[in-house]
Amino acid sequence: MNKKTSSESGNTAPEGSSNTYPIRAVERVCDILDLLQRSREGVSLPETAAVTSLPKSSAFRYLSALEARGYVERDEQSALYRVGLAFQPHNTRQLETFLAQADGPLQRLRDDTGETTNLGTLHGSTVVHNLVFESSQMMRLAARAGDRAPIHSTALGKAMAAELPKDRVLTILNAVEMTPFTDATITTPQAYLSVLEMVRQQGYAIDDCENQADGRCVAVALQGMPFPCGISVSAPARRLTTDMVPAVVKKIRSVGKRLVRDFLTER
Repeated sequence: MNKKTSSESGNTAPEGSSNTYPIRAVERVCDILDLLQRSREGVSLPETAAVTSLPKSSAFRYLSALEARGYVERDEQSALYRVGLAFQPHNTRQLETFLAQADGPLQRLRDDTGETTNLGTLHGSTVVHNLVFESSQMMRLAARAGDRAPIHSTALGKAMAAELPKDRVLTILNAVEMTPFTDATITTPQAYLSVLEMVRQQGYAIDDCENQADGRCVAVALQGMPFPCGISVSAPARRLTTDMVPAVVKKIRSVGKRLVRDFLTER
């Protein structure tokens, strides 16, 4: 049998060798994973290529290899890359811990306002209602825990989208249909971006009969969390009137700040 050279067998190059390619490859993998870990919504292929100083074709090969091993996943709708299942057990534990801590405060917010309270997170291009505490009133506005909703017609979606860079918001909107659920629903990306600017200025978002004809919802994004999330209060529009919004926002902010502080303190 012929003996393999050190390069063929995968052994370390001889002392004094200038072969640094394996190290560069590892560094680029680490750069990509660091980038995805820092991202809340996900990262596009062009952004990955720019940050790692790689051609798009090379960045795509790195991402594909990592995806095959479960370290990266690609959202089919938005075409954004996120950390994959290999890293998600930790993120899942973080979310479960946070939801357990938020359970009581969100119920108290429901009792204080008399209306349905929600805690939602952003998953891909949709809002996931992780916690929902329904109003005790006969006529109420409520999703079910686990329900998904679009970002363009919901207060939670707007609040969380306002925390994302403009290009990521556009990527999401271009990957989904901005369905007009009511006459008030925002149906164009430019109109949506204008609303997000207002959300950033006032610090809260409103679904003003945009997702349901007689529904109004007020939401605030939670700042400083390791994943995008927000809390909201929803009710029939005739009961949650526009002049009540400032007082409701004040209560949501108070609960939100306390939730973030307690969660980050215990991490």
